[in-house]
Order: sequence, then structure tokens, then C-alpha cells
Amino acid sequence: MPATLDTNLLLRLALHDVPRQYAAVKALVTAPGAHYRVTDTAISEMVHALAHHYCLTREQIADIVRAVILDPSIDTHKDFIEGVIEYFLDHPALSYIDCYLAEEARISGNTPLLTFDKKLAAQHPAAEILTPAG
Repeated sequence: MPATLDTNLLLRLALHDVPRQYAAVKALVTAPGAHYRVTDTAISEMVHALAHHYCLTREQIADIVRAVILDPSIDTHKDFIEGVIEYFLDHPALSYIDCYLAEEARISGNTPLLTFDKKLAAQHPAAEILTPAG
């Protein structure tokens, strides 16, 4: 069973901003037979950090996420995350987490995704406004 990579390792790998840490994680993932798990949560946390702490554009974030999920040493929900990234790029009013939740509901068949978020309900077919009674 592969070890799991933390968000900080993903950020160092993507940003090359701490040279010694970048070198350590790069050596880890490029070693012969390297195989590591990356959770959806780690990717979500990475997107949040890239957007809010590093102020990257959605396009830059998408490129970084794609580089991570397409790395042959990384095991993650590649097709699902790619779908979330596509929706994230196509709907700039929605957060990555909104896109993730709506895509998860759509793919799992557990729809609608009930929400009070009018923006989300207007922009994703799997989301629907819950109208309070009264």
C-alpha cells in the first residue's frame, strides 16, 4: 500500500519555493517504482492555498493540479478531479469546493445537491435551492 502525500509536499513540488524541500519531494516521487496516494482533501487544500496565499489565477491553479494528478507516481481520483477543475475554470463565480461538491453529487447520483447558495444552484445542474418553509 502506498504512502500518502501531504498538501505541503504537493505545494513544494508545484512551486519549487523551498529548494531543500522541493529536492526532497522531487527525489521521492521520481524514485524508481515510486507510488504515492494523494487525497481529494489534499488537492482541495492545495487549491485553497494556491488561490488565497499565493494569489494564483484559476488557470495557473488548474495547470498545477493537472501536473499533480497526471504524475505517474501519484494515485488519486484523476478523472473526477479533472472534471472538478474543468468546472472550476468554466465557472469563475464558483469556488473549487462548490464545484467539487456539485460534481461529487452529480457523479454519485445523489442529486440534487441541496443548497441555499443561489450562485451554485444557478451554475451547476446538480445543485438546487432548498426553499425554507414559511
